[in-house]
Amino acid sequence: MGEAAPALAFKESKWNKAAANVQLLDDPSAKNRAQRQLQYLHRIPKAALASILSSWLYFGYAFKCLLDAQAAGLSGTPLKVAWLSYALHLGQAIPAGTPHLLALSAMGKARRQPLLRLNGQATPSVDIFITYCGEEMDVLMDTVRATIAIDYPPDSYRVIVLDDSVSVEVETELRKLKAGHGQIYYSTRGTKPTTHTKAGNLNHGLKYVSGLPGGASDLVAVLDVDMIPSPHWLRALVPHLLVDSKVALANPPQRQYNIPDGDPLGQSMDILFDVMEPSKNATNSAWCCGTGFVVRRDALDGIGGVPEESINEDILTSFFLKAAGWEIVYVHEDVQWGLVPASISTHLKQQKRTCAGIASTAAALLNPRAQTMTPEEKYGAIFPAFAIAISVAINMAAMIVLPFLLLSGAPLVAYSTNSQLRAMSVLFLLKFLAIFSYDYLATQAANFHLSLLGVVACWTIPFQFMTLARFALSIVTGGGVPLFTPSGLNVDVRAVKTVAGRMKAALWDHGFIIHVAVIASLFGGVTASLVAAYRSGNPHDIWIELFTRAGWPPIFLAWFTSVLDCWTPLSYSFNPPKAMARTTLMDRDPKTLLAYPTRQAKDQLRVRPSQTSAMIVIMYCLGACGLAIYSL
Repeated sequence: MGEAAPALAFKESKWNKAAANVQLLDDPSAKNRAQRQLQYLHRIPKAALASILSSWLYFGYAFKCLLDAQAAGLSGTPLKVAWLSYALHLGQAIPAGTPHLLALSAMGKARRQPLLRLNGQATPSVDIFITYCGEEMDVLMDTVRATIAIDYPPDSYRVIVLDDSVSVEVETELRKLKAGHGQIYYSTRGTKPTTHTKAGNLNHGLKYVSGLPGGASDLVAVLDVDMIPSPHWLRALVPHLLVDSKVALANPPQRQYNIPDGDPLGQSMDILFDVMEPSKNATNSAWCCGTGFVVRRDALDGIGGVPEESINEDILTSFFLKAAGWEIVYVHEDVQWGLVPASISTHLKQQKRTCAGIASTAAALLNPRAQTMTPEEKYGAIFPAFAIAISVAINMAAMIVLPFLLLSGAPLVAYSTNSQLRAMSVLFLLKFLAIFSYDYLATQAANFHLSLLGVVACWTIPFQFMTLARFALSIVTGGGVPLFTPSGLNVDVRAVKTVAGRMKAALWDHGFIIHVAVIASLFGGVTASLVAAYRSGNPHDIWIELFTRAGWPPIFLAWFTSVLDCWTPLSYSFNPPKAMARTTLMDRDPKTLLAYPTRQAKDQLRVRPSQTSAMIVIMYCLGACGLAIYSL
């Protein structure tokens, strides 16, 4: 740390302006990290613009080629296959391009909040809620110990564990801690909820603290049960509410410290928190991300508490706060560390819950509290639900249609002359390179080493599709929002010891037999397509026949990445990664039992996925398109 930076000027605030001391963080290492990220973040919109323009050029020209081929006599099955192939590629490109539009909207705008610190003892009071619903006791207690040890005046914060499991053991352990730390409180609603209840639990907490001596605090902070806060957590977030009276909520990224090496399930959320959230912050559309945030108590009271109409109460809270005239800021600083689900079944359950939650957020706009939202704010709420529904529907359709396209044996791209095929190869290559550039910059901003090519985890698509269908059916029939139990945390991935047992659990209990069927159908389709190419006639043009069937780069990308993605849950189930004990990932004080994730556990560079598949895709697209451009 260097010399203190000058104190910032205050805007209107309900707290003592003269006493509070808010300063810019003077930390050279933090500044260097921020500057490195900003270098990439400022380049991303340009790459996004290039990818959007090149995509328009490619799809526009491919459409013209289809019409020309039809006019030249292409008909019957080959024509239908060509149109379906075009529609499949265009359909998958639309949801994949959504992050590009978000990045483009942030062009030329500031991406980061300044890193601030609230110094001294003159601080607003904070009620810290830790929500609990039957998770592991040691996980809860580590979070509680870290929370009561934060660098904040002890008389300015209270820690309240909100127990929806009605656990006598939890209450007993907290009473022991309270003997040495008077700011710890325990509260329960007295019943064990069986559905999604975090919003109700938080609203109970708001009522509970209002009855404590001194009443409700100025601010409310929320931690999930597994999220261990850094000592400077509140001093990093609270000043953003102090320096701007319009800001209701300050929200940090979520980081995890138990992601398995290789991140086989894609559980890291670095792209979300290092690229997308800064872009949203730049366009004043940041959301609450559910944990680690700090919010004004009067702002929450002004919208009637935490909305209970949606599974994703954090997103709906954000929309209602904005409708009431408040602003939300995203603070790009690591101040909390949590856990990812340690089993594939729990991870899948979490994904389905998130999918239904985003959909339920859009449905909740029918609530009277949403009627004060502007059309733009309602659009911002509806768009994510619409985007995820379209993405799931298109990718589900592609998963079904693609094998049949390949099995047809017909060419999957239509053109009337070789010069058109060459031009399409050029335009596709430009589009591919533009998208690669965007992904490269995004992954560099998130501290990746190579581009992941924007590949989505399509293995979850069948389950998300069924979740959305169930949600829609429930709404149409008047059944309300489908219910979800809490996701839970560290389920043992090696609970089933034998390979045969894991195979049964994967194929039948989890439903991954669907993925076996998809892989088999794609291999069958690719084989049929290759055989049709060899039987097509002229041996001198055999490479063109291969190139325009299963080897057509957009189609190659579709079937190759689908096979890899569908293999993911099977590989994970048959040979799960080594489960590292949580205690080995933490530095613990043997006297106080206070524990924080180790530096190695926080170092996300060790868990980056293998880039082998990405390199295969890159080399194939460059080689195949280059050969076509040179030879045709």
